[in-house]
Amino acid sequence: MRFSLFLGCFIPVRLPHIEKVARSVLGEIGVELQDIGGFTCCPEPVGFHINDRLTATAIAARNIALAEEQGNDIITLCNGCTYVLKQVNEELKRDSELRDKVNEVLSETDHEYRGTIDVKHFAQVLNEDIGLDRLAKKVERPLSGLSVAGHTGCHILSPPDVMKFDDPYDPVVLDNMVAALGAEPADFSMKTICCGWTLTNYGERQSANQLVGAKLQAMEIAGSDCISVICPQCFYQFDTGQMMATRSLKLDLKLPVLFYLQLLGLSMGYSLEDVHYGMHRVKSQGFEEKVGRILA
Repeated sequence: MRFSLFLGCFIPVRLPHIEKVARSVLGEIGVELQDIGGFTCCPEPVGFHINDRLTATAIAARNIALAEEQGNDIITLCNGCTYVLKQVNEELKRDSELRDKVNEVLSETDHEYRGTIDVKHFAQVLNEDIGLDRLAKKVERPLSGLSVAGHTGCHILSPPDVMKFDDPYDPVVLDNMVAALGAEPADFSMKTICCGWTLTNYGERQSANQLVGAKLQAMEIAGSDCISVICPQCFYQFDTGQMMATRSLKLDLKLPVLFYLQLLGLSMGYSLEDVHYGMHRVKSQGFEEKVGRILA
């Protein structure tokens, strides 16, 4: 099962430990990752596409073309990268006029978009290509007793007719992925509300603080031991953003966040040290002690 790995910008720059865990865990469950030199930003899914649609589309198409030349579907670790590449891929497959315009731009780079591959988020690969039943067989230490608040994120859910991942009004896929590891998905209010990362990115720090603070309080009320995400921006918001929000709002909260592949790694026998939990800003002694008992 071979894919071209599209890392994007955020993970290599801010969360390199997530890349390391992803390569290790995905490799152990049979997903072969091929690196491609020349991948660029996806590009960024909000500001860039609004201001210069053709250039943004051409950049995304060039990334897809690089993977096409290797004959592999793309696997991503980021909701935003998936959102951009998948939407552009579907649009160019449908719209021959736009495809011709984009390929005219790409001709200057000696690449051509053909529309021969698919773009998949790693969570889609786990669900569709591997299957949760098969994934569960990789679990050596079920995370029994661990309550996990799953935050799916925004970009992977909408538009649903293109993303085809989950119900944007009642997402359950991440909860099912958490349950496959033996953990207990937490049922909390505000589950479908944005983490606030985009507000942070565009200068609305206090609004983002209030949003993430409200979500964290809902997770705590539900008895969550930790948070799990499938998007690096969401990870950053629940880690660094949580630290900033709790200080600003004077909230006594500490809910560690784990990228889902870190959680999967723990269930496969990795230690907290192995998944680089020490690099996280938000830590909880209670969470660490509970995980220690589970992994003992």
